[in-house]
Amino acid sequence: MRWVVALAVGLVGCSDYEIKGSGEGGASGVSSTLAVPALVVAPASVDLGARCGPDPAAAAVPVRLSNAGDGALAVIGLAVEGAGWTLDPVVLPAVLPPGDGLDLTVRGAVGAAVLVVSSDDPASPEVRVPLEASLDAPPTVSIASPLPNAVLPVDAVTTLVAWAADDQGATSLEAAWASDVDGLFASAAPAANGESTATWDAAARSAGTHQLSVTATDACGQSAVASVSVCQDEGYDADNLDLASWNFEGSASYDAANGWVVVTPNAIDQSGTAFQTGSTVLADNVSIAVSFYASGGTGADGLSLTALDTTRMTGFVGSAGGGLGYQGLPGWSIEIDTWYNAELADPTAEDHVSLHFDGAASEVQAWAALPDVEDGQWHTLDVTVVAPRVQVALDGVLYLDQDVPGTYAFPAYIGFTAATGQATNAHWVDALTVRRSVCDPG
Repeated sequence: MRWVVALAVGLVGCSDYEIKGSGEGGASGVSSTLAVPALVVAPASVDLGARCGPDPAAAAVPVRLSNAGDGALAVIGLAVEGAGWTLDPVVLPAVLPPGDGLDLTVRGAVGAAVLVVSSDDPASPEVRVPLEASLDAPPTVSIASPLPNAVLPVDAVTTLVAWAADDQGATSLEAAWASDVDGLFASAAPAANGESTATWDAAARSAGTHQLSVTATDACGQSAVASVSVCQDEGYDADNLDLASWNFEGSASYDAANGWVVVTPNAIDQSGTAFQTGSTVLADNVSIAVSFYASGGTGADGLSLTALDTTRMTGFVGSAGGGLGYQGLPGWSIEIDTWYNAELADPTAEDHVSLHFDGAASEVQAWAALPDVEDGQWHTLDVTVVAPRVQVALDGVLYLDQDVPGTYAFPAYIGFTAATGQATNAHWVDALTVRRSVCDPG
């Protein structure tokens, strides 16, 4: 309950009544002034605001009648006009000497009425005091962000926004944010303008579909709920995982000084594999981004990004040389080939990208020529598989984008293989990011 009280303004009679004798200045030359009462009612209006219903108890509100004049005031009438309000009994007439007062009690539940005070104040014989009390209305709330069916990115903190309103003011509300999967994750009063925000930290949330809801509850316990369905995508950033979760074989190692993985050094007859074994992904719906370096030597042989089928694997190392270290490994491989191997049926002598299943280096499923990647520069490789669609981009340019029938539905370790022969290059990888899509792209 709240009272909104307007300060009273005294309704004071300003007229003097003068009585004079006959002749100039009267027979005696003396004038006299009649004393006049002046009624002041405080407060001048009463507003209890929104009352908790459905049948709130009547609230007692004190009202004081005061005589601000210099003559006696007679209060001769008190009445309440309207519904929802009553006046405690008072004996009338009530005579108030100058400076004296009379205390009344009006009681209101829900409704609009007027307290009418009648007196012998010549300036204001009737004073009307508005009385107001309304029934509490439930709040309203809506979610502005995220939009329905939004896909929330991995490793991101997303700001959620809702708007709430209430007849007692937005700051009187409590806005509680919850997920049907992860439960309550934020609760606070909205800002004065009704904005309610919460943070959604993807790293702390379950992957998959969530029904997000915000419940706004007012001081009377009435509430409103808004909800939206979203999907939290899944994946990991390999740079944030412990090195103990990598499996290094052959010449592969972690270069702690530079913070990247060396798959092969710039030396002859090297073969290495490096797989992230801390987490598996479903190889038929995954997005992978990595930076790689393939330079510094005489031009061989290349490297692969491989999704290694954990249900069929017997190890982490395939054939070296033109097999780039993935030959014979179950799963699928995207190779960046920088050396022409005619015996492996390379489709071109140029640097190229190609797709292979189950380590069959001589069976090219799809390929595209690339610009020279042995230029002493780091390059970015982005691979997206939504089976059977395969997309491969180099440095932001899409080179491979087609449906390729094959086996994709298996849990996989994501990793890298590389090899050199009598010709060499350093093969390094960095900034691996793996995203397993668990959300419907539609």
